[in-house]
Amino acid sequence: MASNFAFLKSYHGMHKLHHLSHMAEKAYRNGQFATEALLISEISGRLIRKLVKQELPNLNHPFNSEDGLTKLQTTQLLNDELIMLLTQLRTVGRHPKRIDAAFAYQIMVKLHYLLIWYVNHYQDGHEEPGHFKLHRH
Repeated sequence: MASNFAFLKSYHGMHKLHHLSHMAEKAYRNGQFATEALLISEISGRLIRKLVKQELPNLNHPFNSEDGLTKLQTTQLLNDELIMLLTQLRTVGRHPKRIDAAFAYQIMVKLHYLLIWYVNHYQDGHEEPGHFKLHRH
């Protein structure tokens, strides 16, 4: 079955996010929801750091994804929906054993939406967000 995240291979600087997204998708298909949640948390953290580096290029000190998310929120560079989505995906890895199949599917769909938004907004992509198909074994 083709990966829902194969589109990321077409964009510069997205190789690691493609690899991690593919791994999260595979974990979901295998019923490994805790692993999927941890991977999605890692992906969103990397995406937050990418966004901060692009939106705040003069930020010279090191920052983690939590600091980055706070900076993005206080500067209002992203709308509330995107901040909420990034926050939710970043925090799913905090209690991964509590995740069931339905929630695991929801966070995968949200990750897909967020990555499509990112490539369309920052990489001149033309991806359509409605083409997500995911089935478990």
